[in-house]
Amino acid sequence: MSRPPARNAFDRLRIVRRLARPIEAAQVRWFGASLVSVAARTPVLVLHTTGRRSGAERSTPVAFHLDDDGSFLIVGGAGGQARVPDWVANVRASDDADVAVTVDRRRVAVRVEELVGDERRRTWARLTSVWPRIDVYEHRAGRPVPVLRLTPR
Repeated sequence: MSRPPARNAFDRLRIVRRLARPIEAAQVRWFGASLVSVAARTPVLVLHTTGRRSGAERSTPVAFHLDDDGSFLIVGGAGGQARVPDWVANVRASDDADVAVTVDRRRVAVRVEELVGDERRRTWARLTSVWPRIDVYEHRAGRPVPVLRLTPR
């Protein structure tokens, strides 16, 4: 029987992030940015998924990098949590028709592709130049951090 990953300090802050998430998502929807994204100088989108168990819509603020082709690159680092974020599991379990983003105060349906292999490694190298801390998140989490490409439909 496998053991669950050990909890770190960032896992213990999960409840705080869960309470703050709706506030940040509302700020991004209304103003195109949140206080956190402005302070961190990082663009944030709101990822809309369907809960894999509840079937309810979930809205999660996620930092993104706009790729040269107009797609959004996001990572499931969760600040270095040992467990994969719920939104990643929801995206993996969803039909593409159920995934959208709000960016620049507009909601856009997207096609999701989880990057693997060489494409993930190349994209990860580019993203670490934009967000140097994601290497720390991956090390702290003790798991590979998922990298997803969201392409507007």
